[in-house]
Amino acid sequence: MNRVPDDGPVESPRGITSEYVRRIADRTPSLLAYWGSDLRCRFANRAYSIWFGVDPDQMIGARIDELLGPALFALNWPYISKALQGEEQRFERVVPGKDGVQRHSLAHYIPDVVNGRVEGFVVEVTETTPLKAAEAALRASEHRFKALVTSLPLGVYEIDAAGHRVFTNARWRAIYGVDGLAASGSDDWVETLHEDDRAAVLKARERSFLHRVPFDMEFRIRRRDGAIRTVHSLGQPLWNDDGSPAGFVGAADDVTERRNAESRLRSSELLLERTGRLAGVGGWEADLRSGEVIWSEQTRTIHEVAPAYRPTLQAAVAFFAPEARPVIQAAIDAAIASGTPWDLELPFISATGRSLWVRSLGEVEFEQGVPVRLTGAFKDVSQRREQESKLLVEREARTRSERHALELDRLLAERSEILEVLAHEVRQPLNNASAALQSAAAVLKRSGDAPASEPLARARAVLGTVLASIDNTLAVASLLARSESIHRVDTDVDVLLRLTVADMPAEAQARVSIERPPGISTAPLDLGLMRLALGNLLRNALRYSASDRPVTVRLCDVDEPLALAIDVSDHGPGLAPGSVPTLFDRSKQRQAHARQDPHGFGLGLYIVKRVMDLHGGQVALTRNGTDGATLRLLLPLVPDEG
Repeated sequence: MNRVPDDGPVESPRGITSEYVRRIADRTPSLLAYWGSDLRCRFANRAYSIWFGVDPDQMIGARIDELLGPALFALNWPYISKALQGEEQRFERVVPGKDGVQRHSLAHYIPDVVNGRVEGFVVEVTETTPLKAAEAALRASEHRFKALVTSLPLGVYEIDAAGHRVFTNARWRAIYGVDGLAASGSDDWVETLHEDDRAAVLKARERSFLHRVPFDMEFRIRRRDGAIRTVHSLGQPLWNDDGSPAGFVGAADDVTERRNAESRLRSSELLLERTGRLAGVGGWEADLRSGEVIWSEQTRTIHEVAPAYRPTLQAAVAFFAPEARPVIQAAIDAAIASGTPWDLELPFISATGRSLWVRSLGEVEFEQGVPVRLTGAFKDVSQRREQESKLLVEREARTRSERHALELDRLLAERSEILEVLAHEVRQPLNNASAALQSAAAVLKRSGDAPASEPLARARAVLGTVLASIDNTLAVASLLARSESIHRVDTDVDVLLRLTVADMPAEAQARVSIERPPGISTAPLDLGLMRLALGNLLRNALRYSASDRPVTVRLCDVDEPLALAIDVSDHGPGLAPGSVPTLFDRSKQRQAHARQDPHGFGLGLYIVKRVMDLHGGQVALTRNGTDGATLRLLLPLVPDEG
């Protein structure tokens, strides 16, 4: 189609009309074209040069598949074929253009039907790229909003003017206990309002609409599961363009746990005040600007002042003992100057003149770098200080006992060396005498002097007995052959037990089981002698018990008389009934030992009895049977005045 020149003569109104139609078509940004039923172009506007880079005049007679290309033509062909069948078509398409531009577009194919026959179709393609970009931006915005609303720890809601929910997030539904289906288009949230709060909540909502002010209220709800929750709701009324109410948007928060925690905190503060009173801990506060000092009730009790007493900081310092006042004053000054807190235990004199020890704690509070307030705690620690002093004395006594035990060990070792020397000096001449007697007996036998041989044999037997008992006899003579009284020292019972068990053979120490109540700590005794006595009982018990059976040392208090009982129990065959009456008799035990009686104990039990006699105590057989025996040492805790 040819243009009519702009400056040419107007030949007819039809020519003028055609020119203006061309102008309108060329200035339209959408693609406008007419394609015949043979798919050849009859008309195209200037937009084709922008979209496809082709001159619309050169498109006349060109085929549509040549313009679109194989790929785009294949996509559009279903719509083209339907348009040629007389059906109007609308569809969206991304149209590739020159320089790689991709245009989102809305295509409209309008069939040209003449006398019932489709002569061709009109094409109108409008670019929708800006619209698509706006839609994408809107979708992204909605996505961000939904993500924000979903992630918020608050329940977000929108209701219309009638109170129906338009939108609620998952958190709101969780707070109110409703499911997703019932969360929109319903006003049943009103039914969840607690019956005691419902009227006030609805009235507050009406007032918010009436006065155009935000809705801000805390109230209770009763959920479908019966749970009562406390909700804080903050909403903003919405208005239509005509000024009528449109609804509310807002957020709700379940503050049940917070309110419960606040209630517990208040209860805890009351409990702290009561327990502080019971524990003897007081509080205090001093305002550095006004000079006012506040004492808690317990602080007043420690100071022993009247309820009407009004303390000052200077007067509070004066309650400390004279030697402690410079210390507490220096702590206060340092706190005010540099913020250093203090924690001191100092001597103290109450208003009634009682001497105490108190623990004073304090710190300073600053406002804009200026010290404004001292706060602290106050506690009477006199009883603890006294207990610590007693513990220190006991600890020192235990240390002395342990040192004494070590010294006794050294002395015993020295005595043992001396006894070994004496035993050797005594035994050697006896051995020589025994050898001489043996030689004499041989000579007499060869000479046939029978009458002289018999007395000589008896002499040799006696000499053997002496040699067998000499070591124990020397030990008894060294430690027990004395008439003077022993020196009893308050000794740690644990030290006695540890030393005695350590005296046992290494392989037997694990068999010793000790049972003692926690209240038994010390007893007055001679550590060396009691160690000897207890050691004799332990050795006998270990000797006569099977190697796989334990030996038990059990301690307990006895009231009548006031004494410490030490029981040593074995699991041996027990004592022969005939030996029990003379169990601690020295001469009988020596006879049993000489006969190698399996139930004899040599001088051991005599030594035990002698030690207990020197302590004013007793040793007794308290259990005897085929399953074992128990011997008890009874050690008086109060020395005999006689």
